[in-house]
Amino acid sequence: MLTMNRAVAISETNDEIEIVAPAESDFFIDPDTGKAKADAPFYYEKMTGDFTARTIVRPAFKKKYDAGGLFVYDSPTKWIKLEFEMTDLGHPSVVSVVTAASSDDANGEGLENVEEIRLQLARRGDLWALHYSLDGRKWKMVRYFRLKMKAAIRVGLEAQSPVGRGCSVAFRGYTMVAGTPADMRKGR
Repeated sequence: MLTMNRAVAISETNDEIEIVAPAESDFFIDPDTGKAKADAPFYYEKMTGDFTARTIVRPAFKKKYDAGGLFVYDSPTKWIKLEFEMTDLGHPSVVSVVTAASSDDANGEGLENVEEIRLQLARRGDLWALHYSLDGRKWKMVRYFRLKMKAAIRVGLEAQSPVGRGCSVAFRGYTMVAGTPADMRKGR
């Protein structure tokens, strides 16, 4: 896998990848001010065509917006984040950010007392489906939308700490397969 942006550390052991994000790192284009950040560590592979990416993510939350998850990068102004994040509401949530010139940021339901979550991101042409699961069997839709991206893009794992001093994120069971779920809304 390849790396974009500096991480404090990236390590791999067996089925786990750990990424430590530096202080004040993020991918975000503020829809109000237009201020852009694009310096969070991104560990990726190049992918062409339809695919499904999955991982189990466990961030060591310290500050609001500390997060880790799946990331798709097309260009400096077009990307998708699906993350397990400590929200500004005071609890962790699955958060999705779709960026096309500016970032459209959406918090999911509160997930208190949850330390790790399964995330799934699927592409079928210009259709995207984002899901999460607590048990790996029942997937809940986070977002289903259309966004035109290049055929060849970067896909992988991202860790961030936008207002903190850094965040360590453990990823287990990261997989990327060609093809998508039969039912994009249900995620299976």
